[in-house]
Amino acid sequence: MKSKIIIFLLLFTQFTLFSQEHTKNDHRENRLGNIIREGTVHGHIRNFFMTTINREDLTSYYTNATGGAIGFTTGNCKGFEIGVKGIITFKTFGSDLGLEDPITGANAKWEYELYDVLNQGNFNDLDRLEELFIRYRFGNSYISYGKLETEYTPLLNHSDGRMKPFAHRGFWGYFTLNPQHTINIGWLDGVSPRSTTEWFDLEEGIGLFFNGFQPNGERANYHEIYSVNGIGVFNYNYQIKNLNLAIYNVFIDKLHNTVWTEANYIYDGFNLGLQYVYQTPMNFSQDLEYQNRYIQPDERGQVLSSQLGWGNNRFNFAFAYTHAFDTGRFLFPKELGRDRFFTSISRSRLEGLGAANVYTLKGGFLLPRPDLHFGVELQQVTGTTTGDFQFNKYNVDESFQINTHLTYVVNGFLDGLSFDLLWVYRGNQNTRDAKIIFNKSNFNQINFVTNFIF
Repeated sequence: MKSKIIIFLLLFTQFTLFSQEHTKNDHRENRLGNIIREGTVHGHIRNFFMTTINREDLTSYYTNATGGAIGFTTGNCKGFEIGVKGIITFKTFGSDLGLEDPITGANAKWEYELYDVLNQGNFNDLDRLEELFIRYRFGNSYISYGKLETEYTPLLNHSDGRMKPFAHRGFWGYFTLNPQHTINIGWLDGVSPRSTTEWFDLEEGIGLFFNGFQPNGERANYHEIYSVNGIGVFNYNYQIKNLNLAIYNVFIDKLHNTVWTEANYIYDGFNLGLQYVYQTPMNFSQDLEYQNRYIQPDERGQVLSSQLGWGNNRFNFAFAYTHAFDTGRFLFPKELGRDRFFTSISRSRLEGLGAANVYTLKGGFLLPRPDLHFGVELQQVTGTTTGDFQFNKYNVDESFQINTHLTYVVNGFLDGLSFDLLWVYRGNQNTRDAKIIFNKSNFNQINFVTNFIF
């Protein structure tokens, strides 16, 4: 209800601003009216059709979601700005997503992610206050506080691949020391996970989704076990000529600390990338029951990811390889973001795995029309075995996946409009058990997204 009120106020404010004559002979600065008139409105309208076609003897589902977001940021008043943004979604048509599959007893998975996975069956009251912040700008830097979209990190990120993205609450500072050096510093104490409508403190937010299994095969149960005070983020970026270096440190109180280092070198169309990640558990887990631990005290998640590619203005090609070491599972709460290794692709992430290898082949090119792009991603995951949970939090099998996507961007009068078609096929390499593959593997999925950004 609150976000509906916010959206109404935003629309009312915008129509009011357009109805006013901007040629008034009132040029006094730092007046509330002027600050509002100098503000900007931004947002998007989105329609998302998704269908998951499971194996013939299993149930398939489809749905179409429509919605949008609108935000308003005031003009600058002695460096200060205030921003607000609301988002809303509703189901326009589709199959019965609650229909249970007669073999597995489960229902739809991916299609519910267009609405609210924590309130399945609610397809209308799906509004969220996504942003409400105050920001102070100085030079090319800023500091913000409130509900906000953070700067990109390979772990905490927007991941706007559904109707509602990840959103975070807290403090964020972006500092430009000079064109070559930038720093991000953040302290976050709340989250609204992707595909949900509510805001949560971190203690309640971490573990909202499926908790997976412990290394000994027990079902994990760590939701509301960790009284997490906050997430500390530090990021340093260095860019000079063809070289980009980045260091990220993400500290989650009482859970673990993750150091992510990344280097990218570009020369004459070629690009080489390296990522190395190391995780250290906090001592808090030692005093918990085994099944209540998010991470085991002896685990040290460690990942090395690499990529070699080549491209020009019309074509790009890359091969990426990621190795998760057998020192522990790579863990990061699904409620906070999605990992962005070089091998990460839509519908596939590394989180929860150790002692595994991921190979990804990627290619894309512009068709005869420069606004039409076609891309293909092939991925192979090896080293995982169902029933062996030591390095396999979600009991996944070795798999092969193909993603193809076709994007058309409209120019001219309809600038901001785009159409994106994504087809996904994912298949297990070993097990075909219905309860293991249902909505997780051995399926085809079609996603057709229409976006208008303003």
